[in-house]
Amino acid sequence: MTEPRPRRKTRKKRDEVTFYTYPKFVFSWPLMVMGFLLFALDKWEWVGPEKLAWIWAVTMIVVLVTVGFDLNRNYTIFWMVLIFGACFLIMWLKDVKSVTIFSDIYHFFADLDPQYSRTLGLMVSIVLLFLFGVMWLWTRLNSRWRITHNEFEHYQFGRMDDSLARGAKRVRTSYPDFFELLLCMAGDLVIFDSTGRRELRRIQHVPMLPWVKKRINTILESTAITAGEIEDEAEDYSPTDDDDDSDRSL
Repeated sequence: MTEPRPRRKTRKKRDEVTFYTYPKFVFSWPLMVMGFLLFALDKWEWVGPEKLAWIWAVTMIVVLVTVGFDLNRNYTIFWMVLIFGACFLIMWLKDVKSVTIFSDIYHFFADLDPQYSRTLGLMVSIVLLFLFGVMWLWTRLNSRWRITHNEFEHYQFGRMDDSLARGAKRVRTSYPDFFELLLCMAGDLVIFDSTGRRELRRIQHVPMLPWVKKRINTILESTAITAGEIEDEAEDYSPTDDDDDSDRSL
């Protein structure tokens, strides 16, 4: 009777983490996807043209706000409270004071009767898809980061690679923009020295940052840092250096 063969390991232990950073153009992907989706909905007449127009307009506004503004947690909460307060005020003025100016504004936009053009939406999506391809190639050449047990490396095509020796480092995640987090789970990866006060690198616009950070933790925790390395970095730290104690984390 033959003995069963030992199972082969299907997953190799990874000793590095590779990820890419993107420009803010990456957050326009909902507008690109919406053009293809609404084209099918309009062609098969599953949704009316007026509703499609409102969907496309709202998507475009969200994309423009994401690309044009950095709304952190405090700003987002402020705007949400302001919007809900304005809605409550509108209903109160309409019921108690018979003020209908806000209702007139709503009826003004409703009476515009916007119509969605599926050919226009498709044309915009095709152009965005082409630009996404160019952006994807560009990030592979100039925005590649590789983190190992020993160092943090930044690869750029035609330039000297930026390398940061690991030593005793602290890696934190920061989410300075609510909509970037909402659309791509994106944020900043911030590398500090062993004291946790001096910012060494800020890697911006990293999509799927919670998963990237989890993989980085696995790499960094697998190799212990000696007390000597921590003392060396503490000695290298100078109080005259510009410290950035502000953390815009969500």
